[in-house]
Amino acid sequence: MSRLDEVGRFLADHDLSDGAVQAQLDSLREQLGQQKLVVAFVAEFSRGKSELINAIFFADAGRRILPATPGRTTMCPVELAWDADEAPSLSLLPIETRLTGQSLGELRTLPKAWKLFKLDVGNPEKLAESLREVMRTSWVTKDQARELGFWNDETPDENPPLDDAGRVEVPAWRHALINYPHPLLKQGLVVLDTPGLNAIGAEPELTLSLLPTAHATVFILGADTGVTKSDLAIWRDHLSGDALSRFVVLNKIDAMIDPLATAEQVREQIERQRTETARTLGVPAERVYPLSARQALAARVDGDGGALEQSRLPALETALGGELMPQRRALLERVVLDAAGQIEMHVARRLNDNRRQLAEQTLELRGLRG
Repeated sequence: MSRLDEVGRFLADHDLSDGAVQAQLDSLREQLGQQKLVVAFVAEFSRGKSELINAIFFADAGRRILPATPGRTTMCPVELAWDADEAPSLSLLPIETRLTGQSLGELRTLPKAWKLFKLDVGNPEKLAESLREVMRTSWVTKDQARELGFWNDETPDENPPLDDAGRVEVPAWRHALINYPHPLLKQGLVVLDTPGLNAIGAEPELTLSLLPTAHATVFILGADTGVTKSDLAIWRDHLSGDALSRFVVLNKIDAMIDPLATAEQVREQIERQRTETARTLGVPAERVYPLSARQALAARVDGDGGALEQSRLPALETALGGELMPQRRALLERVVLDAAGQIEMHVARRLNDNRRQLAEQTLELRGLRG
């Protein structure tokens, strides 16, 4: 932290700093100060992302906690973390805060802007009922949807459908924070659960702030569909980068079970899908994890160790818990180096501009002397 302060003072003293550099330093200072490891779970709709989070973080409740019905369930970005100084809770930011022009970072410091729900972690039924709030939507006019950023006249094909009254369905909440006492979260892990491609595009801070600052990403695909066009768009636009911080999940391998095929043939089919997915996304095959989140959740609820192994979820958990957490220092170092590289490029451009201005002024002075 002291080195960051020194760099900031040096750049300011030599007139090499501006708003962009200061924002970069502030973001870096915040990441290092939190000492958290942020893992983003990203998927298009109906890939089983919510069920995967249920299987990893909420299976000890003995039931499905996060909504995981077919179709779109996660309506707004959700952060799952643990702060021992706070009681278990769900904090929700109303979608109307988009109209104020305030960033998510600014609103984090304003408790009054959020709606707070206490969570009863000892009562699974009440816990599930409370977290179902993240699914809530509102119906607004087309003009209101345009103001909120959910309607764009220039891209009509990407706009949501209208109901009979000409209204648009939008999320009721802009962001959700869940404070939950899970062992992985207590170690400093922060899970960012993001909606699909349309929602990512509608919330600029996901692409400008939250996703780029995540230390690792778990990208969930359907094992039965592989990499679809929309999946590939998310990967190329938002996630392609260092393979060591990218984990790809091929979910729903149970859907590939064929009563007319042998178990060996099914395994070979899953392996082919894994190899093809790795090749398409340009990641090592060992970074692709075929599994069944639904089977894993049911196995944990029933206490069936054999079924849990068949679901293949433990392999992903081993990677997240045993590989990511010890690498937290290395990942943070990479974040620092990336930020330093961006600042260095900015300062180099600033110095080149100064040199050019000095050269022009020198020529002008020589002309005046003549």
